[in-house]
Amino acid sequence: MIPSLRSVFSTCRPALAGAVLAAAALAAPAHAGQPFAQARARGALVVGIPYLAPAAAAGAKVRTPERLDTVMAARLGEQLGLPVKVVQVEPAGRAAALAGGTVDLLLADRLAGQSVPGLDTPGVAVVPAGYAARPKAVIRSDTTLRHWQEVKGRSVCMSTAAFQAQALAAQWGATVRTFRVPSDALVAVREGACDIGLIDDAQWGPLMRFPEWKKFSATLPAAGPRAERVWLARAGDESTVAWLADAMRQWRGQGTLRAMIDKWSRDVAFDVYLDQEVPDCHGG
Repeated sequence: MIPSLRSVFSTCRPALAGAVLAAAALAAPAHAGQPFAQARARGALVVGIPYLAPAAAAGAKVRTPERLDTVMAARLGEQLGLPVKVVQVEPAGRAAALAGGTVDLLLADRLAGQSVPGLDTPGVAVVPAGYAARPKAVIRSDTTLRHWQEVKGRSVCMSTAAFQAQALAAQWGATVRTFRVPSDALVAVREGACDIGLIDDAQWGPLMRFPEWKKFSATLPAAGPRAERVWLARAGDESTVAWLADAMRQWRGQGTLRAMIDKWSRDVAFDVYLDQEVPDCHGG
């Protein structure tokens, strides 16, 4: 007897369904549903940061950058098992960079009481990184400066990446001088070319623990808004946002950022030691 078409279809339907499911599985992205699926598929984590210092000239000494952004991105890549590429993204382009997949994550500063481009945007999830700071002055210990009002007309020096420091110095009428890296600004302070240096207050304390900074440990009262470092991710990518929030809880519990800050202070102190071409005029 020749089987009917209906009976043939009924017999073959389970096998056909299995074949369809297998084909769908092959067509689906290998990392779909995982945290950082796009980065895993690409084979690298791309992180957008506010400022990427220009490469040092050929043969020049490598120097420590102002911000911890590249260090934080590298640590996150280690946890994911992915190489990291950092790119500079302007604030106005943050949301578009995330939405378009140009970057997997962004690092930005959220200033207390201020709206920041790219943060207060639908579709962007904000995850605190656990780092917050405001600018703090580095001044010779024998200074007569006591108040920010006295800074007007004085030379105040900082890294090009120290955006809040530049705004604070300009607010008080200082002559703002920027340098490629913080060690250059601090050398200028030690050698008398700058009246004041500005670095983050989170970094100031560890730096001042070094004996050679005792003669440059004067400062001014805290001023300016506190800036909180935050990660920006696509709000719809729930697995990535959840993984990132958990990773930041681990960082806080393990003292990861504190270790980064302490290393920064050691590295910058050594940079200054190597950069200072002549002994500072106060024997420090």
